[in-house]
Amino acid sequence: MRAHEVVASLLVGLGAGCVPAREHFGPMPVRNQHPAQLTVLHMAPAEAAVLPAGGIELRADAAYSSLFLLGSGNGKSWLMDGEYLRASTRARAGLGRDLELALELPFAHTSGGFLDGFLIDYHELFGFPDQNRDVNPQDDFAVEARRSGSTVWQVERDGFEWLDVPVVATWSALASRPNRPGLALRGGLELPTGDQDRGYGNGEVDASFGALADWRSDSVALFAHAQHTFAGTPAPARRQGLTFADVTSLGLAAELPLLEDVHAFAQVEWENSTLRNFGLPVSDRDQVVLWIGGRWQVDTNTGIEVGFGEDLLGKASPDFTAWLGFVWTPGARPVGR
Repeated sequence: MRAHEVVASLLVGLGAGCVPAREHFGPMPVRNQHPAQLTVLHMAPAEAAVLPAGGIELRADAAYSSLFLLGSGNGKSWLMDGEYLRASTRARAGLGRDLELALELPFAHTSGGFLDGFLIDYHELFGFPDQNRDVNPQDDFAVEARRSGSTVWQVERDGFEWLDVPVVATWSALASRPNRPGLALRGGLELPTGDQDRGYGNGEVDASFGALADWRSDSVALFAHAQHTFAGTPAPARRQGLTFADVTSLGLAAELPLLEDVHAFAQVEWENSTLRNFGLPVSDRDQVVLWIGGRWQVDTNTGIEVGFGEDLLGKASPDFTAWLGFVWTPGARPVGR
């Protein structure tokens, strides 16, 4: 069974089992875990609603990716092999006047990992491309762009590294109602707290702007986002003459209630590569990631999310990501629904 057939089967099955929901929670705040893309500010998928004045939401998220991608030509080479954990805590606060502010504290753990053997079998079973993973050494770690024998940019293996810190403000421009769209505008800055010399930041303040839209029926909810980020360039890359390119991304998501307290998600996001100035197909091509997941609303204030991400364009981004999220929202739910 091919990738598109797997996706179609999942969506049909989810749609057939959905039931009316009292409320929707918005998309999973997932992202592409390509190590270079992680140095660029990315405002997470979200609903267009914002928290009321004084409202607070706290999250703890973890995404674990298996990386494998290599290519060379014209004296250049790109190697991405290993496993990458990005974990974070995030707080959202309602400021009133349809405004909301979010602050995230992320960190990374990188290693050779343990998933290579499993993923070789997984790709073979579903007919996904494995980019020659099965004929290369397993459970190694290396992320490196080289040109004319010199390292242009790399990620050094580490057990714990802080990443750059995003701060995002959202304004609800149009409150969504059942069968009527909602719209929000947002902008963000990313503070250069990650180590740019070791590949965990870019050493500059990134700025991003974008829009959110959603539409809700009695059961299914649809979400969309678009954004553009002005990316900084890490000093090691700049010294070698490589400029990290700005990143534009577009995303769509569907939320389908299976039970009153169990919701399913299907999400897809496209973005262009911040390494597209390097000059190799494996570094320059656009990236598309599909996510399938679910949320269990444990009680009124607490939810647990699980998701799995798969690259839809081969030889571009991480080919598998597992996602786990825990969210706690004391008090009122977001307004503008």
